[in-house]
Parts: sequence; C-alpha cells; structure tokens
Amino acid sequence: MGRYRFFIMVILCMLLSGCWNRTELNEISITSATGYDRVDGNWLMTLQVIVPSAMTVGGTGGSGGSGSAIHVFSTKEKTIQQALNKSNLENSRFLYFAHNNVLVIGREAAEEGISQIIDLYLRTAEARESVYVLLASGKASDVLKDLIPPEKLPGVALAQILNKEGSMSGFIPPIKMYELAKQISSDSKSAGVPEISEAGDGGKALESLDVFKKTSSKGKLKLSRLGVFKEDRLIGWMTWQESFGVSWMSDKIKMSSISFKCPGSESTSNFASFKIRTAKTRVTPIKEGDGYKMQLKVKVGGVLTESTCPADPADLKASGEMEKEIEKQIQNYIHLGWKAVQRMQVDLPGFAGHVHRKYPRDWNEIKETWAEKELGEIKLDVHVKATIQHPGFFSKAFVESEGKSGGKK
Repeated sequence: MGRYRFFIMVILCMLLSGCWNRTELNEISITSATGYDRVDGNWLMTLQVIVPSAMTVGGTGGSGGSGSAIHVFSTKEKTIQQALNKSNLENSRFLYFAHNNVLVIGREAAEEGISQIIDLYLRTAEARESVYVLLASGKASDVLKDLIPPEKLPGVALAQILNKEGSMSGFIPPIKMYELAKQISSDSKSAGVPEISEAGDGGKALESLDVFKKTSSKGKLKLSRLGVFKEDRLIGWMTWQESFGVSWMSDKIKMSSISFKCPGSESTSNFASFKIRTAKTRVTPIKEGDGYKMQLKVKVGGVLTESTCPADPADLKASGEMEKEIEKQIQNYIHLGWKAVQRMQVDLPGFAGHVHRKYPRDWNEIKETWAEKELGEIKLDVHVKATIQHPGFFSKAFVESEGKSGGKK
C-alpha cells in the first residue's frame, strides 16, 4: 500500500512540474500606445512598443541609452483584428496590451465612425477598456512617432498629461474607453474627446532622438481642443473655454484656477488668481409648460494665489467683492459652453439623463427629438457661490505695500 502511494506521488510531481504555457519577457512586445486611422477604406493600425534594452533602470525619464526606447510600426487591413494578425509578419515578438496607456484615433477615422474600435475594446479580453482615448488633428500614426521630452515613453507621457489635466484643471477633461462607450450609448448620445496636436514649427524634429539633446524644442505635443462626438461620429470641435464651461455644467471640475479682474479697478493690468480646491455642481431639471429649465447650483471653494488688487483680501468687504468677480467668471464659462452646445445640437452636459430620471414618462415622448428641438429650447438658471477660504500669506498686493513703504522714507 505504501509503495502504491509513493508511486502515485511521483507521477503527480512529474505532471505538476514545469510551465507548459510560459512566455518569457524577451518574447513579448509591451505596447505603450495604439493608433487607428482610415486609409482608402482600410484600417491602419499603428503600434508603439517599448524597447527594453534602451530603457534606463529605475524610471522613464531622462535620455539614458543610445537608442530609442520605443519602436513604431503600422499595418493596414480591412478589419482591425486582421491588421493585428498581419503585424506578426514584421514583428518578432508577441504583442502584450496590458500596459497600453493611450489610444489615438485619427480625424478621418473619427469622422467615419468609431463603433468598430469600441466593439473591439469591449469584446476582447486582451484590449483594455480603461485606456485613455485621444483624437489626432491629422493621422494617429504621426502622433505616435513623436517623442515627448523628458519622458522616454511617449505613451506613458500622454497618459500622465491626461491624468493631470483631469485632476488639476478640467479645461479639456480626459476620457477612457469605457466612459466613451457609456456616454455615446446614454440618453445624451454624445461625448467629448481631447485632441492632441503638435504646437509650434518642429516638423519631423520630434521623431528624432536629437530632441533629448536640446533644452527646448520648436515643436511639442499638447492638448489643444475638445472633439465632440454625436453617437459614434466626430461632428465638430470646442475651444478650451467652451469645454471648460461644459465641465462646470457636467460636474467634472475637481481642481482648477480662475483669473479675474480686480473689482472696482479701472486699470486693465490689475488681476488676481483663485485656485479651486473644491467644486460641486448640482443639476435640477424643472418642467415649465412644454419646455424645461435646468437649474445649476455651483459651489466653489479655494484660495487666493495671486493678486495685484489694491484692496486687502483679508477685509471681508473686499473679499466679498472678489468672490462676486469669481462667480461672474464661472458663469461666463458656463454660458460659453452652453452656446456651443446649442450651436452643435449635442448634449455634452448630459441634461437628457437628468430629465429621464425625473420625468420618465415625458422622456419617452421627447427622446427622439431631444437634441434637435428640446435641448435648444432649454433655459439655464445658474447660481454660483464662490468662497475664498484663505487669502494667502500676504495682505495687500506687493506693489501697493512697496509703494507705501517707499513713501515713508
């Protein structure tokens, strides 16, 4: 009996030892960013993969190594999956998408429709639905070839820019793949996607490693405006000011800053800056006859970070006047965004969802004509309450204080 058990244990150990489906690190290509373009009715898929041998140990910054830390190549086919399979003809390693940071969509592909891209990312296990989505003003393949000093991995750098934008400003809010799919299939059937474009006159300079040898480059990649989608097609653009207004209406502001003119000052050079620490927007739909009014209550709190105003912000009256100026600026941004929404007939603030939840029976009657009719007839009732929680560690403007001290001498 003991020999029988020993024999069984030996057989089990032989079966369990080893990895039958192992994949070594030197056999995979880690994808940092992907791009999709439409060329002659075909999909052009561009992959930005990491070159491990060119990476420095311990980080992604700097210019260590003699070669590029990324390799970019493209394949073209009728479907995205077929283009992916065709990439095996020129790539010696298995593609690994778990660390894919950014998905860039070319303008032509966005205008034709992105439903096929969304279907791929939601259907397959390899693709990450939490990847950030960007638009290219031209071709996505051109964006993925550009470097972003001082970071060695452009895909990681783009993700960091988007993450910082979403948490620090809200001018052009980022969006992930699952959020994009959710928004264009919601009641509003619309979404906003940031555009990445090359600013300046760098030409092909950003594709060369020489860019790391310079203290400044003539060209650089930056977020420039917001692409507006109606269902799965790109229909237009919003400026950052209009986009900022939509962010206020849709409660997407976490932290940001507002510049405002000094109250009561006749000088065109007297301004102050307000850093937002907390922000909350509550939207309440109110039915009025056959139309609707959207009541927006915005509460903002923050600190004064810069001021050339002659008044002392520590004084309650002066502080109250500054708060009114901040409230006016926020209202101006909201009205700019609202005008853009009405002009494009697209419900980026998501008012349709609020109406649907509060008036479900009415929604069934108006949902087919919402964007073309009811949305344009909505009246906004905006209430903004700003609070300067701290005036900073300085009372009056430095120039004002300096002038008074100079007069005493």
